[in-house]
Amino acid sequence: MDKRFFWTVTGILLVVALAASVATVLVRMPQAFAGSVINPPTLASDFTLTNQTGGTVHLSDYRGKYVLLFFGYSHCTDQCPATMAVLTQARSELGAQADNVQVLFVSTDPATDTQQSMGVFLARFDPTFLGLTGSMAQLQPIWKDYGVTVQDGGETHSSYTYLIDPSGNLRLTYAYPSTPEEISGDLKLLFRKN
Repeated sequence: MDKRFFWTVTGILLVVALAASVATVLVRMPQAFAGSVINPPTLASDFTLTNQTGGTVHLSDYRGKYVLLFFGYSHCTDQCPATMAVLTQARSELGAQADNVQVLFVSTDPATDTQQSMGVFLARFDPTFLGLTGSMAQLQPIWKDYGVTVQDGGETHSSYTYLIDPSGNLRLTYAYPSTPEEISGDLKLLFRKN
């Protein structure tokens, strides 16, 4: 066998082996999330509220799914509709996996957020989104549990989106504004890990 041919083939095999090793290491490396990681994940506080059709909803009803939880009000003209539009697009980018994600929109303005106003507001986005209302007495402990600041009758409020995993743990938060790609990308990473 020609020595030049032998060394050429050996060199090519070494390059291929090195590339395969690097690819294996990169695949196994933990990938960074776009959202802020809650480490260790903590159990999300359960709650019971009423949805836009009058049904009773418990956060724990969605164990087995990822939940994107946002606090806002149905008459909002800026951050709330912008966030719902982002979540609509993020779910769209998930394709068939979107069925594994539930969006919950919790009222910060129980005085004016009726079932009807929540239904009208969310109808502009995704038919699977649920708008949740309740009395001030029901909502205040929920706001406190999630660190949501509510002022000015609900019109001034914290603007974080919370990602809760299928086991009911808070995993990530997203500050306003976030992109659909950031949220859908994180969900795809989580889908691969489960």
